[in-house]
Amino acid sequence: MPKHSMKICWLHLVWSTKDRFPYFQDKKKASQTNKIIKDICSENNIYHKIGFVNPEHIHLLVDLPVDMTIKTMMQFLKGSSSHDINEAEMFKVKFAWARGYGAFSVSENQLDTVINYIKNQEEHHKKMSFAREWKLFQQKYLETVETVMV
Repeated sequence: MPKHSMKICWLHLVWSTKDRFPYFQDKKKASQTNKIIKDICSENNIYHKIGFVNPEHIHLLVDLPVDMTIKTMMQFLKGSSSHDINEAEMFKVKFAWARGYGAFSVSENQLDTVINYIKNQEEHHKKMSFAREWKLFQQKYLETVETVMV
């Protein structure tokens, strides 16, 4: 981190596999992918608080480095992880993440809520599909944008 700059910028990141294919139904592959992502974070000075790899999507809570944009961070995370997953030959077909992602700011007083939400992904998705969850994220974001723009 640059010597004369300080910040805390917690982000809840969400993205899915291409075509929302459930590549990570196998818990070993999900765990291996989580380790790959942790390593990428470490190599790029991204503080990785918690992550969970679902069959067709991922949730991460990270602190964005002061000298990195969200776009650059996501290029590292998605690009490097898909490369590493393919290099490890985890799947018989070429693996890819879907285009796009969600990056939601998290205030200090909401950290525990987001950490618990990510920890409890398995239980959460027994009650709600990722497609439904993503639609709710989109609706909440649009409400926020519309409120800010008024």
